[in-house]
Amino acid sequence: TDNVLLAEADGRVLAADLLARRDSPPHDNSAMDGFALSLADLSVDQPTRLPVIGQALAGYPYIDPVPSGMTVRITTGGGIPTGADTVIMQEQCRIAADGGWIEVGPVVAAKLKSGENIRRCGEDVRAGTVLLSQGVRLRPPNVALAAGQGIAALTVIRRLRVAVVSTGDELCGPGVELPPGRIYESNRPLLIGLLQRLGCTVTDLGILRDDRAILRPALRAAAATHDVLVTSGGVSVGTADLVKDLIAELGTLDLWRLAIKPGKPVAFGRLGDCMTLGLPGNPVSAMVTLLLFARPLLLKRMGAQPDEPVRWRVSADFAFRRPPGQREWLRARLRFDSDRRPWAVVYHTHSSGALSSLVWADGLVELPEESAGVAHGDPVDYLPFSGLE
Repeated sequence: TDNVLLAEADGRVLAADLLARRDSPPHDNSAMDGFALSLADLSVDQPTRLPVIGQALAGYPYIDPVPSGMTVRITTGGGIPTGADTVIMQEQCRIAADGGWIEVGPVVAAKLKSGENIRRCGEDVRAGTVLLSQGVRLRPPNVALAAGQGIAALTVIRRLRVAVVSTGDELCGPGVELPPGRIYESNRPLLIGLLQRLGCTVTDLGILRDDRAILRPALRAAAATHDVLVTSGGVSVGTADLVKDLIAELGTLDLWRLAIKPGKPVAFGRLGDCMTLGLPGNPVSAMVTLLLFARPLLLKRMGAQPDEPVRWRVSADFAFRRPPGQREWLRARLRFDSDRRPWAVVYHTHSSGALSSLVWADGLVELPEESAGVAHGDPVDYLPFSGLE
């Protein structure tokens, strides 16, 4: 675990339940700018005029009790003085030019209830209750909740150490002249960014050639110093796809190939205490498998409780036929018709090498294994990327 200041806690995973130290609010206070008074002093038959004998400002309470038949000006957050049980908004009153009295009409008085516009002590949080639960991924509201208790630092799970490597003789880094038959490597920036958003500490191992003499020591060394090793490429059935074989040789290969599209050749195994995730080399396959398979695994390893992906039921603004038997995700984005109903539009190509489709899309349409396709207007499950980060 790590002990971090609140300013560094966003995105981290809480290591243990955090208990509230005090009631919140710590005292009854006003939810409005207005006047604190006793409801019993107001008449529902004729206007009531009350002298204003002081003020209760946020941070500067009115100390004395409010006598019957009198009122105190109060601001939002101001403590409710003894003797007052209601706050009337200043817009509902007639106020003397010098502020010395207010007048409340009978219609307004009849609508008021005791306790109106008052936030009660402890109505948000009670001292001793669980403020934040172990395993929660801290977001700004979680951090703010801790700050509201006067807590300056939080105990969180150590960041997961993840090594990322791409394999392939055809790959070149940016900034060089591209030789014939080569392509620029793009998966590492994609995967590193997604992993960092999950809260991982990422080591970039660069591009490794399809050579056992190079791959074997590199994979072994990475596994010795990291919690997770994420590879891109080398897990399919080609003669140069060496990664999955080396995982099995150096450790254990627990899973290889799923009935999914894109991403069928995804692999999972272990090299000692290090989990290994072999992602396909095509960028769409790499991103889809990272988001839908690696993400919940990594969150669990971080001590967080992964949730099911967010799914919205929308209408298909496309037609698509396919043989059943595997789960498939189509890159999609939403559009809204004149009645503000959501429709899913899919990208013009389903190629797993179309990196531009990941920029165009804002989510995925999921087709279950038994589906033989989609007709225009059919309901489909849409998974927004925003729910997978």
